[in-house]
Amino acid sequence: MRYQYPRGGADSGRSTMPFRSKGYDPETIAFLQQCLDIATEAACRVTGALPSEELRQRLASAIMEGADAEIGNKDELIDFALRSLPEFRARLAN
Repeated sequence: MRYQYPRGGADSGRSTMPFRSKGYDPETIAFLQQCLDIATEAACRVTGALPSEELRQRLASAIMEGADAEIGNKDELIDFALRSLPEFRARLAN
């Protein structure tokens, strides 16, 4: 994936992911929030981890990536997010 730099150029120290500039309607935001909540609960249940801001950020990033890839099915989007966690994949492999 290639980063797109803001107008300040590469030297500005900031980069943006392509999906970050995409706008979402309220229904889509609610859908993505629901996916995040379910994915967080599932990740904690499977890995035994406590909910944390870091975990939610990692899952949210994966959900946004999945949404950008046009994964529109809730179960598929949640599964995509969960598979982004190495600790989740390790549990499934055992």
